[in-house]
Amino acid sequence: MAQEFQSRIIELTDSALSGSITADALIRLMNDIEKQSPPKEIIHLFLELAHLPNVAKIITVAGLTDAWLKQICNFISESQYHVGSLLKQRADRYSDKTAFKMISGENVNERTYYQVWFDIIQVGKSIISFEQPEKVPVIGLLTYNQYRGALIDLACLSFGIRVIPIPLNSTSDHLNFILKQAEISHLFIGGKTGIQLWNDVQADHDIHVIALDASETLRGQISDWESFLDRGQDFHLQERLDLVPMDWSVSIMYTSGTTANPKGIIFNQVNIVSKRFARALALPEIGSQDTFLAYLPLFHTFGRYFELLGSLYWGATYVFAESPAFNSLLKDFKISQPTVIISIPKRWAQLYETIEEGGILDAVDKSVIKSKINELTGEQLKWGLSAAGYLDPDIFTFFQDHGIKLLSGYGMTEATGGITMTPPNDYIPDSVGKSLPGIDLQLNSDGELCLQGSYVTAGYFDDDDSSVFRDGWFHTGDIFEERDGHYFILDRKKDIYKNSRGQTIAPQKIENLFQDFDLVNSVFLIGDGREFNTVLIWPNHENSLIDFQIKSEQEIRDLYSAMILSVNNFLSPYERIVNFAIIDRDFSESEGELTPKKTFKRKKVLTNFANIIEPMYDRNYVPIHKGSKEVRIPNWLLREIGALRTDLSWDDQCITIRGQSNQLKLRWDKNNIQLGDFLYKSELDLLDLGSVIQAPSLWLGNDAFTAFVGDVIFRLKEVEPYSGIKVSEKSINWDLNLPVAAMDSGKGNLLKKIHIALCKYLCNDDSFNDTLVEIVDGDRE
Repeated sequence: MAQEFQSRIIELTDSALSGSITADALIRLMNDIEKQSPPKEIIHLFLELAHLPNVAKIITVAGLTDAWLKQICNFISESQYHVGSLLKQRADRYSDKTAFKMISGENVNERTYYQVWFDIIQVGKSIISFEQPEKVPVIGLLTYNQYRGALIDLACLSFGIRVIPIPLNSTSDHLNFILKQAEISHLFIGGKTGIQLWNDVQADHDIHVIALDASETLRGQISDWESFLDRGQDFHLQERLDLVPMDWSVSIMYTSGTTANPKGIIFNQVNIVSKRFARALALPEIGSQDTFLAYLPLFHTFGRYFELLGSLYWGATYVFAESPAFNSLLKDFKISQPTVIISIPKRWAQLYETIEEGGILDAVDKSVIKSKINELTGEQLKWGLSAAGYLDPDIFTFFQDHGIKLLSGYGMTEATGGITMTPPNDYIPDSVGKSLPGIDLQLNSDGELCLQGSYVTAGYFDDDDSSVFRDGWFHTGDIFEERDGHYFILDRKKDIYKNSRGQTIAPQKIENLFQDFDLVNSVFLIGDGREFNTVLIWPNHENSLIDFQIKSEQEIRDLYSAMILSVNNFLSPYERIVNFAIIDRDFSESEGELTPKKTFKRKKVLTNFANIIEPMYDRNYVPIHKGSKEVRIPNWLLREIGALRTDLSWDDQCITIRGQSNQLKLRWDKNNIQLGDFLYKSELDLLDLGSVIQAPSLWLGNDAFTAFVGDVIFRLKEVEPYSGIKVSEKSINWDLNLPVAAMDSGKGNLLKKIHIALCKYLCNDDSFNDTLVEIVDGDRE
């Protein structure tokens, strides 16, 4: 029996590769396997056949996706077809094909499918060595996107070891919570942000830390990558793969909740693997010939499941983008020549604006525009998905009209990513598409979208939230309308949204931080799809501590500014509030802004107060003036330092922030500017600090300026020349006396090391030479 099935599968595989396969032959084979229950090796061989694009195409054209996928899911579960089984198959089939590319500058390193599987086995041997009787290891991943981090994740999924990718945008409190709740025993850390987060955690944890990169700045019990690999213990590969459970929670992914702590969403092997077959049926034209340029973080579902595991499922090539910065992506486009990219809306808008700046959008000949798109994207781009936010329909149709199938979608971590997607060639403006195969959707009486399916999580880790898991359905908290199979988001029942960078924000969590202030009656956070957060405040006019009748408008704003600065201290930079408005009435049920339970109808509030909200987003910078001179401070910098627009002032000597000791020396006399510790020349009456920051040649060695901006200046992703000012030939007298701690903090960051070396040189400190030697000879992240 097994030999007969094997022969049939091999024959149909050849037919699929030649494009001559039929749906009837596939269904007959599937039904026979279901009836006769051959060994799991035969079912695995059939599942390998099922991943081929021509199989997905013929099943889709025949309208058999639901029945087909239902049986595929049964086969996955019954035959123990997990991530390790899938990757082993791909290593055999696509052995010498490039699986991963890693870009560094203009250089590219590659690993084939055979090499990747070999690496996964070696990493798996070392992770398995952590196992002890009665003590199962739990692996945490706190790193930027890199090959070693992906190997840890893939090895854990392949060999059934629980792995938790931790968001790099977590606060130290959130990291502390995740480490404790998930009971992480071993934490792999990579990159400056991960190192800083770990070092900022105050509570003691009995966790062994393994440095994916340089280890000298990490505290605690530390091993380096080489030592970790050296501890590997041999095992019988197939026996280990046979031990992997299918229904056990092999991974937990944390997302922002509506309350103080993040929620851990659990996934088993069936969730993860069935989603790959479902997504392939929705995109039957994608296959092993494709290349993904990937920058979405691997601690989020789209980056981890769609891009990483999706690329490996298809036998495609996954390219690690060197940086998510737009200019860096443009460079990587030309190097990698991708056919597929998944991106946040902001990047698609930037790509459109770059084409628009060329002045060719009015070209009569479409080929002129297509040629420009090809020039920017590497000539081969065919597929795109705009995820984690709203993108203007005009931008969708622009790319679709010029040869790129740009798709929309809606997803949640709880559903292993995507729930709906625009079918190719069926885009409807403002629609998030139709349901993906393998998921059942229903709308409650109030329009709330509910779902169930093989790739929907069974729940939250150590948290029985019955409010969202009821009667076998997951309740999304989002209000939808369905028209002809297409779904449209009308409102958000739950208080979670994404900003323009795709970062998840929980408004209720931030709004709740105002509960302890007696001067606030109501507060409403804005930021859905925006670059930064703002709030509307309705004061408590009955509070006896302040008489609103006699206080000036400025005095009232000063009072609430101090309050918001206090709140910002408890938030991550991307969550912080940059501006606020005091409104002249409270939110009202009669105006449609509140439910009977007094929770916000957020969309209605945004509509009713639009005339107050929009002015807070007029500019992406704050201008401050003295006479004819204007200084512009970018909103992202205010967000990083936790300041509000209205708290900035300039008195001809310094820029100061109300309520903070942080200040920046700024004297401007005719064409001469003293900014921090440097003198500059400028022929303009405008000084753009955002542009200064983007040009390190203007501020390296200017310690007072870097102290004002903070360490974010050393995490610069893009460098842009700025001709607005030039460093003067004559610098001011130095009296810095930099502390040793400041010097040490430069370890692991090349830009900061260069800055410190220049500071020492300008201070006549002979040790600057030692720092230069460290820069030249040291490891670079």
